[in-house]
Amino acid sequence: MSRNEFKGKTILIAVPDYIGLPNRFRKNLEALGFVVFNISSDVNLKIGLKNTLIHLYKKIVLGIKTYKRERKQLLDFFGQLEKLKQQNINQFDFALFIRPDNFSDKLIETVRGHSSKLVAYQWDGMNVYPEAHKKIKFFERFFVFDFNDLKNEKLLPLTNFYFDDINPKENKNDAYFIGNYKADRIELLLNISRKLKDLGLKTSINLYVYSEDQANQVREEPINILSNELTFSENVQNVSQSKIIIDFANNVHSGLSMRPFEALGYKKKLITNNALIKEYDFYRPENIFVIENGNLDGLEKFISTPYKDLPEEIYEKYSFTNWIKYVMDVKPHLPINFPKKL
Repeated sequence: MSRNEFKGKTILIAVPDYIGLPNRFRKNLEALGFVVFNISSDVNLKIGLKNTLIHLYKKIVLGIKTYKRERKQLLDFFGQLEKLKQQNINQFDFALFIRPDNFSDKLIETVRGHSSKLVAYQWDGMNVYPEAHKKIKFFERFFVFDFNDLKNEKLLPLTNFYFDDINPKENKNDAYFIGNYKADRIELLLNISRKLKDLGLKTSINLYVYSEDQANQVREEPINILSNELTFSENVQNVSQSKIIIDFANNVHSGLSMRPFEALGYKKKLITNNALIKEYDFYRPENIFVIENGNLDGLEKFISTPYKDLPEEIYEKYSFTNWIKYVMDVKPHLPINFPKKL
C-alpha cells in the first residue's frame, strides 16, 4: 500500500501520556510522512497566578477539580498552534483524539476550529469511562473497539492495530508476557509459566505487583517481578523479539487488546484466553492457542507446529498505515469492522 498520501500533511494527536504512548504514535506517523503535533492528557505547564487562583476557587468552593488540567491542555494546544503558524500553515489537516474522555470539552471545541478533520477513538469500553459519551457530539467520526458500544448508532466499529514502522529483529525469547497483577488471572498465568518452563522454553514473564502479598505469590515462580515501568516502545520491541506472545482478556470490556494485533503483524504465535479471537479473519489454530476454562491441553503440540503465514491483505488490513487511512477516510484503504458473529 502506498504511503505517499500523508507526506507533508499535518496531524494533531491528543493521546494519554501512558508509558510513552504519544512518542510511539509520533514515530509511526512521522514514518508515514506526517508533520506531527501532540497534546498530552497530563501537561507539565505553569498556568500563572490568575489561573491558579481560579483553580483554587473552583476546587475549594465549587468542588470542581478539573480546571488546572483543562487549562494546561489548552495552553499546550495554543503552543502547538503557534508552531503550526510558524510554518505558515493555518490549520491542521487531521486531528485524532485517543481516549477523548481524558480531554476537556473546551479543548476539543478549540481543536475542531483549527482542524480540517476531527476524529476520535475510544479504545476502552464506553461504559468503563462514561465521560466518553459526552464527547461524541464534537467529532465527525467516533470509533469504539467494544462491539457492545455499537448500540449507539453514531458510533463506528474499529479494532486495534500494530505499529508497522517496527522491523522485528532476532528473537531473544520463546515466550513473552508483561502485565499487572490481577487476582482473576494469576492462577492461569502461573499455570502457563510453569508449563512453558517444563517444556524447556526460554520465557520472559513479567509482572507488576502492588503489595508484598502479591509478590510472595510469584516470588518462587518463573516470573519476573517488575519495579520500573517499561515504555510502550520498549515493550513493543520485546514483543517483536519473541516467538510467542501471551495475552489475557480484560473482563471489563469486549474487544481485543494490542497484543493479538502485534502478534499478527510481527508474525508471532499467540496464547490467549480471549475466545472472541476465534471470530476474527486472522484466526488460525496453528498461530493462536485459545485457552478455554483454563485448559492447556494441546499447548505442547501448538508450540511445535510451524507458524502459518496469512494472506498479505490481512497483515495490511491491521497495520497502523491502513488503520490511520481508514480512520481518516483517506482512500484507498481496507475497511476495518468487527466480525459479523460478534
